[in-house]
Amino acid sequence: MFHTDDLAFDALVGETLTNENVVHVLNHLLEGTRDGAHAFRVYVDEVKSRRLKEVFASRAAQCQAAASQLVELVITCGGQPVGGGTALGAVHRGWAHVKAAVGATRDSSVLQACERADVAAVARYREALALRLPLGVRQILQMQAHDAQCGLEQVRNLRHTLRARLQSQL
Repeated sequence: MFHTDDLAFDALVGETLTNENVVHVLNHLLEGTRDGAHAFRVYVDEVKSRRLKEVFASRAAQCQAAASQLVELVITCGGQPVGGGTALGAVHRGWAHVKAAVGATRDSSVLQACERADVAAVARYREALALRLPLGVRQILQMQAHDAQCGLEQVRNLRHTLRARLQSQL
């Protein structure tokens, strides 16, 4: 399960959450969602395929919209939204820029990175939804989790299609 500086969420499964705990959960999701938005914007510049550029631009917008919803939820719950994403997300984006600068980025490697990030996003939502969240919060997170799952499936399909195309060229 995920952790923040002062709260281990696995200990909260089955417990009724305080507003403070709900804010921690939402801020954790907010950081990950912002990481996703930043990463997809980076990937738009790194891929060659026009189709992938369109997909990643759309996914960046989707993540940004989810982040905006999460900010509103945090404020509604009486909390302060965190600024930015996670440190790990920043490292990942930096590494992606380095790879692109030396010409080591291929569409297939970007899709693999996206798939890993999408798997992590889906897991974060599953963890959050395992908690006893207020109904309104739960409903929004369920919609966002569904969108994250659809995004993961889209990336997997694109990766499989690209792999098949590359194998047929051999």
